[in-house]
Amino acid sequence: GIVTYVAPSPTAQVLALTDDSETSVTLSQPMPVGASGSTTSLTVCSNGYISAGPGNGTGFTPTPATFLAGPQVWWSLYWHDFNPAIAGSGQVKFEQVGNLAIVTWDGVWDFGGTTAANANTFQAQFDVTTGTVHFVYGAMSGLGNGALTGFSDAGASADPGSMDISAALPATYSAATFAV
Repeated sequence: GIVTYVAPSPTAQVLALTDDSETSVTLSQPMPVGASGSTTSLTVCSNGYISAGPGNGTGFTPTPATFLAGPQVWWSLYWHDFNPAIAGSGQVKFEQVGNLAIVTWDGVWDFGGTTAANANTFQAQFDVTTGTVHFVYGAMSGLGNGALTGFSDAGASADPGSMDISAALPATYSAATFAV
């Protein structure tokens, strides 16, 4: 079903992210990821993607070939050039609410942003029990460089082709399904 945006609580952890940087957060329990793995932490990149560990880099230019060959499982909510360190920008936040580990770009500005018109709000909701991940989008600026959204397992992954997500909305879509 369709999930709703969960606004970060006042106690959500603000991640110390700058332009083109990453940091790790610890999950409350091991979470299944990809075809047959699990992780106890997530690596969050300021540029709109999350990995099951370090190694996928901090690139700001989305390229499908790079995305499909990353050494770690990763979820690209909106791989794009963001900079949460710009004065006035929102921040990337993390918190766990029950079985949901939630990473939120809370009004984060596009790189080079100068006003709130450059703000983007979106989040990933990770169910640590099942490994199900929901991407939830709020206001997006649509400015700046291109964007890539999807899921890629560790190592070489098949290219499923492009999809116009805006044409699929408000229904849900599936980025990946695994039989484990």
